[in-house]
Amino acid sequence: MKNICLLIVVIIICFCSCSRTNNGYSIKIEEKAGLNRDLEYVEVTLPYMKLPQKGEAFYAYSKEEKHKIPVQIHYNNIKDTLSKRKASLVFPISIKANQTKEYSIKKEKNTHHIEETDLHIAGENMNLTVENRHFLASLKQFSGYQDLKLAAGHLGSLTLKQFNNVELSRKNPNLKMHWAPNFGKEDKTYRTMAHLTTPDTVSISTKGPYYFNLFKSGKVAGYEKITLKSEYKFYAGLPYFKSSSEMFFTQIDTLNLLRNDEMTMDSLFTHVVFPKSKGKVVSLPLYKESTLSYLDKYPIPDNAPWLFFYNEDKLYGFGSIRLYYNNYHYPTFNPHTKITASMNSGRYWNRRLISDKNTVVPKGSKYVEENAYLVFKVDKKVLSKHITYYYERLKNPVKVSVLTN
Repeated sequence: MKNICLLIVVIIICFCSCSRTNNGYSIKIEEKAGLNRDLEYVEVTLPYMKLPQKGEAFYAYSKEEKHKIPVQIHYNNIKDTLSKRKASLVFPISIKANQTKEYSIKKEKNTHHIEETDLHIAGENMNLTVENRHFLASLKQFSGYQDLKLAAGHLGSLTLKQFNNVELSRKNPNLKMHWAPNFGKEDKTYRTMAHLTTPDTVSISTKGPYYFNLFKSGKVAGYEKITLKSEYKFYAGLPYFKSSSEMFFTQIDTLNLLRNDEMTMDSLFTHVVFPKSKGKVVSLPLYKESTLSYLDKYPIPDNAPWLFFYNEDKLYGFGSIRLYYNNYHYPTFNPHTKITASMNSGRYWNRRLISDKNTVVPKGSKYVEENAYLVFKVDKKVLSKHITYYYERLKNPVKVSVLTN
């Protein structure tokens, strides 16, 4: 698999701190981590720049590159008039280690359309599939275990296109592959983000060609004291997607289960790999009882930087890069990352914040995180090679600033 670097840099630019001319804006991008990046997507929010009219478009120019780069205009379709929406501009760059580049963003007649990319979105509303050359993600609604309705807008399956289209999913029982965050009480069946069937807010971005995101928020029946937020971000040409979430407690509550970063799948993998102290990387077989006993005694930390499952024979890997994790010092009990054996030989990982003990969660408590989920071919000599490659770049974003006159 090609070493495609990824990153999305989000900068909210206040009008008091940026300079603009009649021709547009200038932005400076600095690579300070000493890492070559072949493909990056820069996202810049320019709230006071008038959107292009019919027949116009934004373009990015740099001194280092002779051609102009078409820019995607990205804005969420929250109920509002178009004139009040704040546009974000998204465009691809490549940058060498320790290099600085300057780009001018200009609005011109639309003479050079954005070329078609490998990012394709199909479907209506939140009943969507999102595809690039690495994977196809299904966000469609379906009836799950015991005919329980599982909402659209959350990951049900992931097809690995470069590995004979193997489908990562949880079909027996029929569940969402990714339905975190989730929570439970002693007297109630636990529930998940995928049970948010009537969200209060849904926001779906312009569909490509570089970038696509889907946001929803609301409350799950039976757990109305928790306000949930969830967002997916997908990119053209990149072998991963991002997922971020927030759980906010509007009233005091008592839970015996609170968890996030959960991926549940059928018996498609043979090993789990994760880092320990002093740079040591541990690989353990998923289907040996000794592994689960060992992890019960020496659990993976809740703030482990990354972990992944892989198939020893077919060499596909799928893992979580933990980009951001903050519980704001609100209550947890025995926080850790758990590898779980589920019915019909399924396996899954999840980050447990409250684990198997009634815990009082005060009003105002908030649990936030963001993860990147990466598909890759495992290197037999260095199992962690690809996931650490992306981890370094995601955790060390390029610096983006607006130039002043």
